[in-house]
Amino acid sequence: MVYSYARDRDGAAGTRARGATTTEQEPTAAGQGPIVAEEGSLLDAFRRQAVRSPETTALIIGEAVLTYRELDHASAGLARLLRQRGARPGRVICIRVEQSALAVIGVLAALRIGAAWAALEPDLPTSRVRALFRDTDCAVVLSTGDDPAMTGLANPPERLDAAGLRIADLIETGARVADADEGYPPVSEDAPAYLVYTSGSTGLPKGVMVSRAQLAASIGSRAGVYGTEPSTFLMAMRLSFDGMLGGMFWSFRNGHTLLLPDLRQLRQVQELARLAGTHRATHLIVVPSYYRALLEESRLLPDSLRLVVVAGEVCTPELVRTHHERLPGVRLANEYGPTETIISCTVEPDPDASQPRIPIGRPWPGAEAWVLDDRLREVPAGVEGELYIGGAFVALGYAGQPGKTAERFVADPLGRPGARLYRTGDLALVDERGALHYHGRTDLQVKIRGTRIELGEIESVLERHPSVGQAVVVCEPAEDDEPRLVAFVTPAGPQVTPPGGMALRRHCLGYLVEQAVPTMFVPVARMPLNSSGKADRAALLRDSVPTGGSDGGAAAGPADGTVDGLTGEDSPWERWTGHRRTIGAIWAAVLRHSDTGPDDNFFAVGGSSLKIIDLHGRLNQRWPGVLRMGELFDLITISAQAEAITSRVGAGADARREDLTPPTAYEL
Repeated sequence: MVYSYARDRDGAAGTRARGATTTEQEPTAAGQGPIVAEEGSLLDAFRRQAVRSPETTALIIGEAVLTYRELDHASAGLARLLRQRGARPGRVICIRVEQSALAVIGVLAALRIGAAWAALEPDLPTSRVRALFRDTDCAVVLSTGDDPAMTGLANPPERLDAAGLRIADLIETGARVADADEGYPPVSEDAPAYLVYTSGSTGLPKGVMVSRAQLAASIGSRAGVYGTEPSTFLMAMRLSFDGMLGGMFWSFRNGHTLLLPDLRQLRQVQELARLAGTHRATHLIVVPSYYRALLEESRLLPDSLRLVVVAGEVCTPELVRTHHERLPGVRLANEYGPTETIISCTVEPDPDASQPRIPIGRPWPGAEAWVLDDRLREVPAGVEGELYIGGAFVALGYAGQPGKTAERFVADPLGRPGARLYRTGDLALVDERGALHYHGRTDLQVKIRGTRIELGEIESVLERHPSVGQAVVVCEPAEDDEPRLVAFVTPAGPQVTPPGGMALRRHCLGYLVEQAVPTMFVPVARMPLNSSGKADRAALLRDSVPTGGSDGGAAAGPADGTVDGLTGEDSPWERWTGHRRTIGAIWAAVLRHSDTGPDDNFFAVGGSSLKIIDLHGRLNQRWPGVLRMGELFDLITISAQAEAITSRVGAGADARREDLTPPTAYEL
């Protein structure tokens, strides 16, 4: 692709970058010419595909396989039901169901009505749903069963029970109205299309609003990287993550097939790899940390794969090297962009693993990138500054939070009338090739498993606990694993004992997404201060985090489950017996903390798909062949794993691989 770069007064390459226009795009990788965006909205483009290729498969998820005609009709049928409950342009539809065909149908139904959608799955904290109700005029919540987020509200939105909806019935209803005048008023493309809630530094989640036109601009810019030939896009993401929308709407706009995992398949890297093979995926869009685990199962990925896009976290040279070793011939692209810049705003196609850093690339066509100093002046090429994004990729702002919007969405410093830039808070520079490089943050924002997290939000939540005086959260980086969050807490008073890690973790889960819950909780009598009188985060990490941990620290120990430094009353599993005791020690080694009860959910106490691999390796070394990795996504507590092992090998004896007959349901 061709990008135009500004020149500074001396004629050197500047630090402002603009994406190419549609006519500047080079041919795609498949040798086809550029695709010129058709007139009309994304909804119009989707409906054109339903007319042109009605029997082409549009969506595959779980047991559901829908053609373009069926998806068009189903969304029309659901739109009618939502409209009957008050959904209108200017209002919001909250999609509060698990990842499913119905959730995707709900997105398209919202587009038909002209309402904005907000996808907030049932396991997300109720605080985000309450923030949506606070910030917007939410008309309808599509959910299954009673929703605790709506309990006690004076004027709750209407609720449409997903349990009573059959897709076949929606298709039948929609078939009667989809090709007729549905009676909906025209909707401006400047109207909001969706909201995505992200972490807020003050403890209040922020809802990023994106217009229909902005979404269309982002989607229409991707031909030069994604290609245009018939494709099957596998999105290893959830609908509440805005990164999902790039592949989703690129598929629907251009007549491709969207392949989505259900929650179980998403949590099991082997199952996701199998899903790709079963349906011959050509494109995969995935978070780097998840992709590392997926590459361990690269033998299961199909030879149909043409492109892998990583986004949402830093892409490292190590990951690029591993990709090329495991999947030679498959192209790799690295996308970058905060939620406020419409899915992604820059891309580095074909990154070079020999570089010390992998660039975040150049802007998509229609986007601009500026590297500015603290006085909003351009810095020279090669000099670090703060990255600002302009052009068509700047969101509307934060719903119901004009002050926050004014703080982050600033007037164009060059004085272009009405133009705004989004202040990313990311440090960046432009290299000698004109590519952008990410160099960290100007604030306390971090990313874990692709999720943006404000440390201030976690601190605010912890300080709501009546026994906590002050909380400081630090992010401890890790080279070979995801970073971990460590919370330091002081007591609320001289006679108050701070609660233990398990109690604080459960408190956090009521307000925060799973990725934002600290891995460790460390009690301190008082916070160390730096010369500015602020909490000295570096000193806390250096002096207070235990290598073997008291309240929550555990260094990775040997495979038999012993963990140096975790003994006696510091380790609850020391008081257990039998297999529970050994498994508890193994969990502590994997999670690097000992704050787990026998019935705690592995994923709720710091576990992840990556850590499942480590857990399985340690359990398998202790009891070879007894538990298969797939089972660990169902046996998610220490008690359940201990009972399964006891039932297969007895209470005391180790297993012998040849004496075992593992259940066929978990064949890998």
